[in-house]
Amino acid sequence: MADDPNWSLQELREAIAKQQELVALVLYLLSEGPAKLFDQPLESKLDRDKARAVAATAMGAGQTTNTILKLSHESGTVVRDMYPLARSVVESYVNAAFFATQPIEVSQRAIRHKDFAAWKHANRVIGSGAFMIAIGSQQQIKPFLESEFPEFAGKSQGSWTNLDVPSRIRLVGEKVAAAGRALLGAYGGIYAISSEIIHGSVFGTAYFYSSGTVDPTSDEGFRRGILQQRVDILSAVAHAASGFLAAYAETESMGPLVLTEHELYKRIFRASTGDSWETI
Repeated sequence: MADDPNWSLQELREAIAKQQELVALVLYLLSEGPAKLFDQPLESKLDRDKARAVAATAMGAGQTTNTILKLSHESGTVVRDMYPLARSVVESYVNAAFFATQPIEVSQRAIRHKDFAAWKHANRVIGSGAFMIAIGSQQQIKPFLESEFPEFAGKSQGSWTNLDVPSRIRLVGEKVAAAGRALLGAYGGIYAISSEIIHGSVFGTAYFYSSGTVDPTSDEGFRRGILQQRVDILSAVAHAASGFLAAYAETESMGPLVLTEHELYKRIFRASTGDSWETI
């Protein structure tokens, strides 16, 4: 049945719904305390700052995933708007896995950057010359930045990390190989085309209306193209969630969660590729 996009779409919806339950369990472990999975006790051992960073990014990814699942039932042009949402999910889960597997200083800088970014949003200069807008007091921005947020004041130091997404995925994969592979699949499946659509390029528009369809000259070809695009989007989202869950479960040595996630991944892999995991 994997050669039927309608079957793949439904399989991915059901698998992602199960992943959402596991993500909710992880969020509970991070914020509330111990829980059980198949009557086996689980308890998070992450440092508080790590837990805060992981929970924030994973919760955001889970929330947007719910929106994507709802939109996946729409067969029309709304699929174009699903690409930026899917990219948000992928990057959020990459970051959640990154926080879970890297030293605590990474999470602490990200949390500190939250406060810096909130201040910067109301104190910045946009544009240059005659086309410039100053938000806040332009004279006070630099002195305040240097005194209150010195770690972000230097050149090229304004972000919470200087690592690009592939580099973050590599570091996650060096800690948990299965997580790195799943996250790389998610990134490869959605990042480039979503960038084109987000930035309004001609190719981004052409992909949706013609390049990404089976036969752009017919209504049926367009509908089939939209169906396949929904499958591709859900596949990327599912791979991203799998990567995060694998990274977290392995880092916390939670055997029941590792096994449960892996069984779900087998289902996702078959729905996405048509191959069974055992044949790889």
